[in-house]
Amino acid sequence: MEEKEYRELVSREFKKIEKAFDDVDPDRAEFDLAQGAATIVFPDGMKLILSQQPSVRQIWVAAATKGVAHHFGYDATAEKWMDDKGKGIELLAFVGEMVRDAAGIALTF
Repeated sequence: MEEKEYRELVSREFKKIEKAFDDVDPDRAEFDLAQGAATIVFPDGMKLILSQQPSVRQIWVAAATKGVAHHFGYDATAEKWMDDKGKGIELLAFVGEMVRDAAGIALTF
C-alpha cells in the first residue's frame, strides 16, 4: 500500500471514531485528534491512544494503565483494520469495547 492511500485510510478511520464522540459528554470520555494521534481520555485518568505507524502501515492502540496494546493492519478484502496477530479483533469493535468498559458508553460508528 502506498503511503498516500495509508494516510487516507487512517484519516477516514479516525474521523469515524471522532464522529462517534459527537454526542458524548466530555466529562465521561473526551476525544482529541492531534498530530496524527487520537487520544480518548477517561475521568479516572486512563488514556486510550491510537497512533499512526506509517513505516509499517498500521494503527497502534495502547492503554498503558490497562496493559493493553494492539497493532492493526488494513485488510483490503474486509475493508477493516484488523489486529496483526490473527485474533480477529477489529479496530472499531476494540475501541468500542474499551470505551464501554471504561465509561459505560456505547459508541455507534
